[in-house]
Amino acid sequence: MKYLALVLLCLALSSPIDAQTLSLQQCIEKALQHNPDIVQSRHNILQTDISLKESWTNLLPTASANAATSSSGPFVSDMTSQWDWSMGGSVSQTFYRPGLYSGIQQAARRKDAAEYSDQSLNDQIRSSVERLYYQILSSDTLISVYKANIKLADEQLIRMRRMVELGMKRESDMLKSEVQKGTFESQLVREMESLATATRNLNVLMGREPLEPLQTILIPLESVDVPNFEAAMRKMLENNPAIKRLEAQRNAQSLALRIAREAFLPSLSGGYSYSRRNSLFSSSPTEDDQVSLRLSIGLFEGFQRKYNCQSEKLRLDDAILDLEYTLRDLHMQMANQYQALDTQEQLITIDRKNLVSAKKDLETVTQQYAAGFSSILDLMDAQVSALQSETSLVRDMFGRKQIESEIRRLMGE
Repeated sequence: MKYLALVLLCLALSSPIDAQTLSLQQCIEKALQHNPDIVQSRHNILQTDISLKESWTNLLPTASANAATSSSGPFVSDMTSQWDWSMGGSVSQTFYRPGLYSGIQQAARRKDAAEYSDQSLNDQIRSSVERLYYQILSSDTLISVYKANIKLADEQLIRMRRMVELGMKRESDMLKSEVQKGTFESQLVREMESLATATRNLNVLMGREPLEPLQTILIPLESVDVPNFEAAMRKMLENNPAIKRLEAQRNAQSLALRIAREAFLPSLSGGYSYSRRNSLFSSSPTEDDQVSLRLSIGLFEGFQRKYNCQSEKLRLDDAILDLEYTLRDLHMQMANQYQALDTQEQLITIDRKNLVSAKKDLETVTQQYAAGFSSILDLMDAQVSALQSETSLVRDMFGRKQIESEIRRLMGE
């Protein structure tokens, strides 16, 4: 672990000067602020909020006013200088109609679903940023490891050439060392490609140009902070936005079924109107006003309301099935993540032991090879074993951080 810490420190000191340095939290904040999917999700929330406000306006009365004037003539009738006029106004109020009050509740549940959907998308973006950020850190570390091994291979080749020139070693030993160095170089090239790909993906996720330089900040790898499985399950059921979204959609669909059934109920409305007018045949204006109360009910509409109820009931059943399936699926995902976390803990313990043994073996075989007691194949096997142990430890430690991130996403944190 001391060697790994030294590698990480050297990596931090060799950072590009012109690259913008961003912490994991800064990357998350940029992605949540500039990602186009997040922007569209927020627009959807605004739209559902407008729909909710519109549903409340149905409770308000409506008012209207009118005015008119007229005179006879001038082409067929005799034209007069006196003009008839009239003016009036009316106010009407709907006290009840099918879906009037249930529609408000339905709009509220749809807004809740949109907000939970936005929160779920935020969690997904955050998880993606963390995954890419850890991948970049892992690739950076592995690149440093590969470079260190290539440097050691170069030094070994220099010594090998001298020993070949002196007749102390065979030329085939030197050729095998060159092949091994080429293997290290190919691993370096592939890891640099992985680093570049992850950096481009993270830049795009943050709303930046794909090729914009980016420098990360090292994070602690020694441990993860997650609750036990039972506590994590409780938090998931309480906070997971995907569950909350489906619950809100189920409730909204339940209200849609209620609205469909309310279509069989009558509507009740009332109103008041006032008018004032004069005419050629009256010496003074006349006034009228009227109060009305109306009760209406649809008697037959070709079974449309019946079929609409059946359709909304099927949609409600589907919403319930979606919720139940998601609960089972998330339970499975949480169990898988905790199993994977336990596996990573065991692998990291094994990797640490293997790394200590592999480095000790490499040191011993190197001395034996220099003394002529070991072959070049023994030396190459020891070098490969040390490299594999170190790369496995790096990958498993960053893999454990990715599992921690996924568990927190499932818990809705």
